[in-house]
Amino acid sequence: MKSTPLKQLGALTLALLGATSQVHASELFPNLPAKTIGVQVKIQNFTAADAAQIKAAGFSFVRFGVWSDSLSAKAYQQQVSAAFAAARSAGLPVLLTVRAIKPLPASSGSELATAGEAFANAVTSLETSYSAQLVAIELWNEPDLPTYWPTGNFDTTFVPFMSSVCKTLQGKPPATPLVGYGFARPPTAGSASTVALNRIVSEYPKCLSAVSYHPYGMTAAQISSAQAFIQQNFHLPGVISEWGVSALSSNGGADGQASKINAFIGDVKKLQIPLTSIYEWKNSDSGSNDREKNFGLLTSDGQPKPARLSVESLLNAE
Repeated sequence: MKSTPLKQLGALTLALLGATSQVHASELFPNLPAKTIGVQVKIQNFTAADAAQIKAAGFSFVRFGVWSDSLSAKAYQQQVSAAFAAARSAGLPVLLTVRAIKPLPASSGSELATAGEAFANAVTSLETSYSAQLVAIELWNEPDLPTYWPTGNFDTTFVPFMSSVCKTLQGKPPATPLVGYGFARPPTAGSASTVALNRIVSEYPKCLSAVSYHPYGMTAAQISSAQAFIQQNFHLPGVISEWGVSALSSNGGADGQASKINAFIGDVKKLQIPLTSIYEWKNSDSGSNDREKNFGLLTSDGQPKPARLSVESLLNAE
């Protein structure tokens, strides 16, 4: 008999959190259109033709990554510029994820601080060049995984590095919202990401506009709980900078992929999450296994999969 009022209270709480998130969507991401669903692309094969199709499919932005320690190479600078030009040709703003791909110096706190300052300067340079096109800049991607935090020892090296990033950026705050840190799993009570965020947010409360994470395999209820935890603990909204499902037979193949993506989009709309990016636009032939190769809404040669067609119908019905 007592369960019904509790369920109603839970629904009310979720609705209130959703309303709060929706306010953040319009206030914190001024370059984001009314629609809040985007899709990830890779700059090495992203073209104006892709951008036009992405726009037609109903996505409101693209997400792509830039490696800070590659920006000194002229050819790479041109590749980044071309990716922004492709997005601009279709009027698609960009969620830009910036990270380094080489291990950071980790022998001392001072070296990490110096590396953080250099990284912040790279972020500032990118923001200066492309601010008119940016939805947000995401600081790093999945640092809670050794693959993407090659420096190792996340517990001891991440905070000194990222605190230096925030300290440097606060000297000349970017107009573009900053989100962080693209965690592979959302922060939870006592997790390393929560410990790190608590330290950074308490010391630099104006550094981040939102906490970003990747809820692969999570249910709508689990995502709702993650959103509530982030809001309550860090007083920031949660955003989903990456989520997808591979078209493997274990997922129901291409039709199963379409069904799961549609359900996910429906869930994040109900939760009113301010920003969500789907992984990814095209299959990746460079993936290390079949799972990694088949997340695309299109085949690698650009043929639409069922997910491409069903997503277009869903997004354009708004």
